[in-house]
Amino acid sequence: MKGQIRPLKKLSIIAETFGRGLDAPEVKVSGSLEIRQTTNAFNQMRTRIKRFLKQRTDMLAGVSHDLRTPLTRMKLQLSLMKDTDGKKELEYDINEMTAMLNSYVSFVKGEVTETIENINLNDLIKNICSANISDNHKINDLHNKSIETSGRPLQIKRAFQNIIDNAKRYASEINVEINADEENCFILISDNGPGIPQKNYEDVFKPFFTLDPSRNKLKGESGLGMTIARDIIRSHGGEIKLSDSELGGLRIIINLPL
Repeated sequence: MKGQIRPLKKLSIIAETFGRGLDAPEVKVSGSLEIRQTTNAFNQMRTRIKRFLKQRTDMLAGVSHDLRTPLTRMKLQLSLMKDTDGKKELEYDINEMTAMLNSYVSFVKGEVTETIENINLNDLIKNICSANISDNHKINDLHNKSIETSGRPLQIKRAFQNIIDNAKRYASEINVEINADEENCFILISDNGPGIPQKNYEDVFKPFFTLDPSRNKLKGESGLGMTIARDIIRSHGGEIKLSDSELGGLRIIINLPL
């Protein structure tokens, strides 16, 4: 029995590691026929997922690179136009396309491999909050104890920054709370903005989704910020959800494994 349980335990550990977005190695095939089949299935799934992620990253990088050349030519031709009205409309469209293209590039950067490190969430979030305080925005950093986890520091910071940026567009006051239990840490980001309808909670994470399609994408509303944030959180084995805030706006609930 011990001989059969040992490879199952190893497979469980590797599967959990891979599920958290870490670079888990292939599992050595051993044990009974059924366990060997399960291990082979996991190894094949791991290979397919890694191949898919690489293809997605390469495709986005290629598309982003290829689109820059025609956009540059369009900007040059636009500078030679004399029709003021037509020029203004085209200039707006080109700038909007450039902003969306920058979002693609930003998304691809989130796919770049980064070393796993120990992260002090208190220090990381404190730095983010301090950098975002302004005359128009009050950000309260609330926590009771020091909490540490592991992950890719730049990606985690980027996910939190995207969420803070989204809250700053609609709110003047933001609360950031940190809690933890024996297995997970919880980051709650609440604001006093107008909030969003509950029926749109899942839509917020869809690429390029905006509640008001008429909003100007040049102001940073590319529709990828929350998509990237959830992608990063999930790649670290966590989850992100939405609810109503005690401040009257929206609350973002993030959980990450310790």
